[in-house]
Amino acid sequence: MEDDVEIIGESSRAGNNDICQLCSSNLQDLSPEQRDQHYENSHIRKKPPSVNKRRLSRKTVAAPSSSKPRLRGVPCLGKRSEEQFWYPTLSEPPPANYTPGVLSILKEGLKKSNLKGYTDRAVLCYERTPHIAPTFDRSWGCGYRNFLMACAALMDQQIQPSYLGCLDRPMSPGVNNLQQWIEDAWEQGYDKIGAEQLKNKLVGTEKFIGTAEMYVALSFRGIPCILVDFDLRSSKGLDRLTDWFVEYFSDSVKKQGTVNDALRDGSPVITTEKMPVILQYEGHSVTVVGYEVQSRSREVNLLVFDPSSSISKDVRSAALAGSRSVTWTSASKTSRALKIGQRKLKGSSRKRARLDSDGESAIVISDSDDEEKGGKENTNLILRTAHFIRGFRWKKSNLLKRKDFQLLYFPMDKPLSEQARRQRQVVSSTLG
Repeated sequence: MEDDVEIIGESSRAGNNDICQLCSSNLQDLSPEQRDQHYENSHIRKKPPSVNKRRLSRKTVAAPSSSKPRLRGVPCLGKRSEEQFWYPTLSEPPPANYTPGVLSILKEGLKKSNLKGYTDRAVLCYERTPHIAPTFDRSWGCGYRNFLMACAALMDQQIQPSYLGCLDRPMSPGVNNLQQWIEDAWEQGYDKIGAEQLKNKLVGTEKFIGTAEMYVALSFRGIPCILVDFDLRSSKGLDRLTDWFVEYFSDSVKKQGTVNDALRDGSPVITTEKMPVILQYEGHSVTVVGYEVQSRSREVNLLVFDPSSSISKDVRSAALAGSRSVTWTSASKTSRALKIGQRKLKGSSRKRARLDSDGESAIVISDSDDEEKGGKENTNLILRTAHFIRGFRWKKSNLLKRKDFQLLYFPMDKPLSEQARRQRQVVSSTLG
């Protein structure tokens, strides 16, 4: 069946197919294969430079990297003011490096992908989780930014409303404040091994943190969380990892029947009340916000927010404006005719057709004929379905490049008692 190409009025942001919609890099001179490689290199495999392998866990049945020292980092020169922390309940607009609404856009993009026959189904986490990009901490702050994404969701959700008080007082989340949280926990006897490895000094430095330090900070604040280790060296290690995510995000759906039944009766793409999951591997960490099942291969892809990748201006504008502001484009059998017609359309009332070099999508924009009456500007934002989703998608081939993973997730139990907090002073994890 031929795909429809929508002709819209003049757009305030006419999406450029030659621009990466996540990092705004110019892809004009790249072949389709090189564009795919750009997404893998820039938005999947990116990690901070010169990062030594740090242990992923401590007290556990098997932790292959537990004896490896962590990178101590370097002192931060000069004073650093704390950034404003934002979460969706707040009435003021988000800071420039915060992008709420991305999951709503991703949800719609996945629905379009389902209609095209690529995505069979997808399940996403708490929809109001924002993407948070680094600012001054671009080369070392991935762990901090993943932590802040989790905190923004935890402080906004209504399953455990008391989490807000645990995290917001006496000191709200932030890069500098998280460092102080961890040092305060060390002083109370938490994680003596980690404190020793980091020389009992974190505040004001550019030292990397991982899921173990997040566990310490959250436990100290009374937020229940659990660490799980995965070793991909075993033959079934990868399947165990992806199966874990499918089980986790689909748990709330299963209460009403099987996931397939629930999705068959409703939308192929759903959001849940599940919190995002922080996933760490050697040298980097990301926030997993859901999973996708491919239609043909049945392969499970993870969907992630990578803090090292900034959201482009077009995508951020779409996320802030809402999914109704987006016009999606995808592969069309009419693309060839549109490309030929592009040469013929001239003059003030011309219609421009833009075709990607890989033939994946076409955009047609009218300069005057289709303008809205009254001269009002059409504010539609144009996004390419596959191009957009690719920036959040982790395939199994990407996961296989690593050997060890540790994840941190939230069971959403009531806040920890004082006794339960003390029991978490020694960091421990389970094997997945």
